[in-house]
Amino acid sequence: MAGPNIAIYNADNSNLVSIWNVGTVKAQTPSAVFTVNIWNNKGNTSEAVSDLKDCYIGVYDSTGNTANTEVPKNKWVEINVPSVDGNTSTWTAIGGSTIKNIKAAGQSDFSISGAINNGNASDTSNFCTCSFRINAPINSTPGTKDFNIRLTGYFT
Repeated sequence: MAGPNIAIYNADNSNLVSIWNVGTVKAQTPSAVFTVNIWNNKGNTSEAVSDLKDCYIGVYDSTGNTANTEVPKNKWVEINVPSVDGNTSTWTAIGGSTIKNIKAAGQSDFSISGAINNGNASDTSNFCTCSFRINAPINSTPGTKDFNIRLTGYFT
């Protein structure tokens, strides 16, 4: 079986997402919320692929480190995962060694199914909705900040 086929779409599943332009963030004031759907095998009606297992999201600097720059080190990124949190109002600060496990709705473990699906939001086991925001502390250094949000998992 083929490995997972991961794609990240905007909240209404109409466009692929590759960058989050946060814009200007005021210290101690959460940024606008950015919501994405992380799909596995979106819209493949003929062939299943491997499930992505033990999924989690972390924050890293541009070199893949977690403790070298402010955003990951001081956990500026906050995430909400309704399939894990049970609501849309619980925010978890991630960065450094703090990660957030994610899963598709209806999954008992932290996985996203690679089953055959039609790519519609009714295929809840094939995607995970995640919302992000930036919450910079009052003592943050002003300026442009580069960081990466990484999805990690494995397949067999």
